[in-house]
Amino acid sequence: MDMRREIKQAANITGIDKLRKSQVKPINDILEGRDTMVVARPSAGKSAIYQIPALVHGEERTIVIEPLLSLMHDQVRKLREHGVGAARLDSTMKKSEQRKCLQKFISGEVQMLFVTPEQFGKEEFLCMMKAVAVYMVVVDECHAVLDWGYSFRDAYLNIGQVIDELEARPIITALTATATENDMAEIAQCLHMQNPALYRNDLYNPKLVYIKHHAVNREEKRKLLCKYLSKYHANSSIVYCNTRKAVEAVYKLLDKKYSGQVTMSHAGLKSITRTANESEFLSGKKTIMVATSAFGMGIDLDSADLVIHFNMPLSLTDYIQQSGRAGRNGQKAHAVLLYSDEDYYTNLAILHDGHPTLRGMEQLDIMKEFCDDNEHCMAQLLLEHFGQKMKKSCKHCTVCQKNRRKK
Repeated sequence: MDMRREIKQAANITGIDKLRKSQVKPINDILEGRDTMVVARPSAGKSAIYQIPALVHGEERTIVIEPLLSLMHDQVRKLREHGVGAARLDSTMKKSEQRKCLQKFISGEVQMLFVTPEQFGKEEFLCMMKAVAVYMVVVDECHAVLDWGYSFRDAYLNIGQVIDELEARPIITALTATATENDMAEIAQCLHMQNPALYRNDLYNPKLVYIKHHAVNREEKRKLLCKYLSKYHANSSIVYCNTRKAVEAVYKLLDKKYSGQVTMSHAGLKSITRTANESEFLSGKKTIMVATSAFGMGIDLDSADLVIHFNMPLSLTDYIQQSGRAGRNGQKAHAVLLYSDEDYYTNLAILHDGHPTLRGMEQLDIMKEFCDDNEHCMAQLLLEHFGQKMKKSCKHCTVCQKNRRKK
C-alpha cells in the first residue's frame, strides 16, 4: 500500500487540499496502529485526524463516541456531503431505524458509526462489535470523560472496559481542545489506552482578544452586554448563560434591540425547536445565539466573531472551549467575560443540584480566581492552566491594557 497516496486520497474525500503538520504526525501514529491522544484548539482540524485513517481502512469499521446528539448529527451530515458512509445511532431513533442502521454498519455500507457513550456501553451493541472488524474507537471531546464521567454520565468511565471485551483490540483515539497534562494521563487511564502517542498543540489564538468585566448587579451586567454587542457584533455572536432561565431572560432583552436576529438554545426547549433554532443560526438567518454551555461543541462556526459569557462559566475548560468558538477562521474576534459575585453562588447551586464532585468544586474555584486576577495577562493564565507557556503577554486583553495605562 502506498500510504502517502492513500492519505492524500482520503484527505481529498473530506475536502482537504493539504494537511497541517500538526495533523500529519498523529495520523501517521494511528495508521501505525498506535493509540493516540490530541489536544488542540478549536479550528485545528482534529476531526481529520481520525477520519483520514478511518477512510484509509475503509474495509474495516470506525466507531466515534460523541457527547451530544447535535454534534453527532453535524459530523454525520458533513461526511455524507462528501460521499462517506457515515451514520448515527441514538435514542431518538425508532427501534426499526436502529436495526437498519446496525445492519448497514455490519454489511460495510456504513464505515463510520457515531454513538453516545451510553449507546456504546449497551450489551447488544457490544455483541454487534464482536461480529465485525472494528478498526478504531474514537472518543471525541474526550475532556467529557473527566468532566462528566465522574458526575452524571458514568458511561464514559466504562468505555475502556467495554473495549477490553473485544477479542481484536481496536486502536483508541481521543481528541479534545482542553486538557491539562494530568487530565491527559487520567483520560488515557480511564480509556485503557496502551502507551498512547500524546500531542499537545498550541492553544493560543493571537487573533482572539480576551475581555473581562466585573458587574456589581444584574442591571449593570445587562448594560455591559448591550454595550459589547453594539461595539463588537458583526457577522455572528454567541451569548452563553449558565441557566435556562438566564437564557430566556437575555433572549427577551436582546430580541427587543435586535429584532429578528436573535435565537436561543437550551435543553428545556423541544428537540425540534432547538434544532430549528440552531440551524437558523448556523445558516446565518439569525446572527445572535443565546445558549447554555453545550451549544457549539465541535460544530464549525467559522463566522462567529464575538462570544460573550453573561455569567461566570463553571470551569476554565468550559471557558476556553466556549470562547474559542470565536475567530475560528483566523479573523480578529473578541471573547467577553461578564461576571458578578452572584454567579459564583449560582454555579455552586448548579453543582449541588446536579452531581457534585471534588473536581467540579476545584474547577469552579480556579475559574473564580481567574476572574478576580487583575494582575496577570488573561491569555498567559489560560495557557499556564493547560500546561503551556507564553513568553510575552498578549498585550490586548483587559489586564494587559490596564497595565499599559499604568505605565
